Amino acid sequence: MIENYIKGKFKSSIKAKEKRQAIKELFETTDQPPPVLNKVYARERLFPTGIGHGVAIPRYIGEEVREITLVLGLSRVDMEFGALDHKPVKIIWLLLSPDHDKEKYTEILIRLIRLANTEEFRSQVPNLTSYEDLIELIKEIDR
Repeated sequence: MIENYIKGKFKSSIKAKEKRQAIKELFETTDQPPPVLNKVYARERLFPTGIGHGVAIPRYIGEEVREITLVLGLSRVDMEFGALDHKPVKIIWLLLSPDHDKEKYTEILIRLIRLANTEEFRSQVPNLTSYEDLIELIKEIDR
């Protein structure tokens, strides 16, 4: 299900060294209007999105977003995302959704959190190098 929203948006090696740059790098793979990026930053300042286990899900839901968009990025350096477990982040999902798709947004977010809590996913994701491998792994784990 979530693989339907990734649409080839996978960065196996984020060049950014810190959170804000990483979010921008992922955002630049989307076709969302530029003001949405500032909304993501604003939301991140209010509510950090590090969910633990080295995973963060920066996200935004608003009328400016054209369609549900999901991007995965992998960092080779530790990043601070204000994680609940105080651990650095290397797996970053960017999730954007229009207001009218709140139900799908919530379902995707729940599935991403489930994946993040799966040791199999967390251990295999850093070794992925292609979009196809990512989709295969998600389908295998998220049944």
